[in-house]
Amino acid sequence: MNTFDHIRKNIEQIEKLLSKIRADFEVLSKEKASELKKPVKKIEKLPSGEELQQEYEKLYEEIIRGNPNTIEEFIKSKTKTYLKAFCRANNLPIDTTKVSKGGIVKEVTQWMAQRKAITKKAT
Repeated sequence: MNTFDHIRKNIEQIEKLLSKIRADFEVLSKEKASELKKPVKKIEKLPSGEELQQEYEKLYEEIIRGNPNTIEEFIKSKTKTYLKAFCRANNLPIDTTKVSKGGIVKEVTQWMAQRKAITKKAT
Protein backbone atom coordinates (compact mmCIF):
# COMPACT_ATOMS: atom_id res chain seq x y z
CA MET A 1 0.00 0.00 0.00
CA ASN A 2 2.85 2.36 0.64
CA THR A 3 3.74 2.26 -3.05
CA PHE A 4 0.16 3.12 -4.01
CA ASP A 5 0.19 6.18 -1.72
CA HIS A 6 3.48 7.30 -3.19
CA ILE A 7 2.11 6.99 -6.73
CA ARG A 8 -1.09 8.90 -5.79
CA LYS A 9 0.97 11.76 -4.33
CA ASN A 10 3.02 11.93 -7.52
CA ILE A 11 -0.15 11.99 -9.64
CA GLU A 12 -1.62 14.78 -7.47
CA GLN A 13 1.59 16.80 -7.84
CA ILE A 14 1.50 16.30 -11.60
CA GLU A 15 -2.17 17.40 -11.72
CA LYS A 16 -1.40 20.53 -9.68
CA LEU A 17 1.52 21.36 -11.93
CA LEU A 18 -0.61 20.84 -15.04
CA SER A 19 -3.32 23.13 -13.70
CA LYS A 20 -0.73 25.85 -13.01
CA ILE A 21 0.71 25.45 -16.51
CA ARG A 22 -2.80 25.67 -18.03
CA ALA A 23 -3.52 28.86 -16.06
CA ASP A 24 -0.22 30.40 -17.19
CA PHE A 25 -0.95 29.37 -20.76
CA GLU A 26 -4.39 31.03 -20.64
CA VAL A 27 -2.88 34.28 -19.34
CA LEU A 28 -0.23 34.27 -22.06
CA SER A 29 -2.71 33.50 -24.82
CA LYS A 30 -4.97 36.38 -23.71
CA GLU A 31 -2.01 38.77 -23.64
CA LYS A 32 -0.89 37.65 -27.09
CA ALA A 33 -4.42 38.01 -28.48
CA SER A 34 -4.64 41.57 -27.18
CA GLU A 35 -1.25 42.40 -28.72
CA LEU A 36 -2.32 41.04 -32.09
CA LYS A 37 -5.41 43.19 -32.22
CA LYS A 38 -4.43 46.26 -34.16
CA PRO A 39 -6.09 49.54 -33.33
CA VAL A 40 -8.82 50.39 -35.78
CA LYS A 41 -7.98 53.43 -37.84
CA LYS A 42 -10.54 56.15 -38.01
CA ILE A 43 -11.76 56.67 -41.51
CA GLU A 44 -11.77 60.36 -42.13
CA LYS A 45 -14.46 61.63 -44.46
CA LEU A 46 -12.84 64.06 -46.85
CA PRO A 47 -14.59 66.75 -48.85
CA SER A 48 -14.76 66.51 -52.61
CA GLY A 49 -12.07 67.92 -54.88
CA GLU A 50 -14.27 70.88 -55.76
CA GLU A 51 -14.79 71.76 -52.10
CA LEU A 52 -11.06 71.54 -51.49
CA GLN A 53 -10.42 73.83 -54.46
CA GLN A 54 -12.97 76.31 -53.08
CA GLU A 55 -11.13 76.30 -49.76
CA TYR A 56 -7.90 77.04 -51.61
CA GLU A 57 -9.59 80.00 -53.32
CA LYS A 58 -10.86 81.29 -49.98
CA LEU A 59 -7.34 81.07 -48.57
CA TYR A 60 -5.99 82.94 -51.58
CA GLU A 61 -8.59 85.69 -51.13
CA GLU A 62 -7.54 86.04 -47.50
CA ILE A 63 -3.91 86.41 -48.60
CA ILE A 64 -4.91 89.14 -51.04
CA ARG A 65 -6.77 90.92 -48.23
CA GLY A 66 -3.58 90.89 -46.18
CA ASN A 67 -4.18 88.04 -43.73
CA PRO A 68 -1.05 85.86 -44.07
CA ASN A 69 -1.72 83.97 -40.81
CA THR A 70 -4.81 82.37 -42.34
CA ILE A 71 -2.76 79.71 -44.10
CA GLU A 72 -0.95 78.69 -40.94
CA GLU A 73 -4.17 78.54 -38.92
CA PHE A 74 -5.86 76.51 -41.64
CA ILE A 75 -3.05 73.97 -42.02
CA LYS A 76 -2.46 73.56 -38.29
CA SER A 77 -6.16 72.78 -37.77
CA LYS A 78 -6.26 69.99 -40.37
CA THR A 79 -5.04 66.39 -40.31
CA LYS A 80 -2.25 65.09 -42.53
CA THR A 81 -4.76 62.98 -44.48
CA TYR A 82 -6.88 66.05 -45.14
CA LEU A 83 -3.84 68.07 -46.20
CA LYS A 84 -2.75 65.32 -48.57
CA ALA A 85 -6.16 65.44 -50.29
CA PHE A 86 -6.08 69.26 -50.25
CA CYS A 87 -2.68 69.39 -51.97
CA ARG A 88 -3.69 66.75 -54.51
CA ALA A 89 -6.96 68.54 -55.37
CA ASN A 90 -5.14 71.83 -55.90
CA ASN A 91 -2.16 70.40 -57.81
CA LEU A 92 0.31 71.42 -55.12
CA PRO A 93 3.42 69.23 -55.38
CA ILE A 94 3.83 68.74 -51.64
CA ASP A 95 4.41 65.30 -50.15
CA THR A 96 2.53 65.74 -46.89
CA THR A 97 3.77 62.39 -45.57
CA LYS A 98 7.38 63.61 -45.54
CA VAL A 99 6.92 67.28 -44.68
CA SER A 100 5.86 68.70 -41.33
CA LYS A 101 2.88 71.01 -41.02
CA GLY A 102 5.28 73.92 -40.69
CA GLY A 103 6.89 72.90 -43.98
CA ILE A 104 3.48 72.64 -45.60
CA VAL A 105 2.68 76.17 -44.40
CA LYS A 106 5.88 77.48 -46.02
CA GLU A 107 5.20 75.66 -49.30
CA VAL A 108 1.57 76.79 -49.58
CA THR A 109 2.54 80.35 -48.67
CA GLN A 110 5.19 80.29 -51.39
CA TRP A 111 2.71 78.99 -53.98
CA MET A 112 0.21 81.68 -52.98
CA ALA A 113 2.89 84.39 -53.27
CA GLN A 114 3.86 83.14 -56.72
CA ARG A 115 0.25 83.11 -57.83
CA LYS A 116 -0.24 86.62 -56.49
CA ALA A 117 2.87 87.83 -58.34
CA ILE A 118 1.81 86.17 -61.60
CA THR A 119 -1.76 87.47 -61.53
CA LYS A 120 -0.76 90.97 -60.41
CA LYS A 121 -1.71 93.60 -62.97
CA ALA A 122 1.23 95.22 -64.69
CA THR A 123 1.46 98.96 -64.07
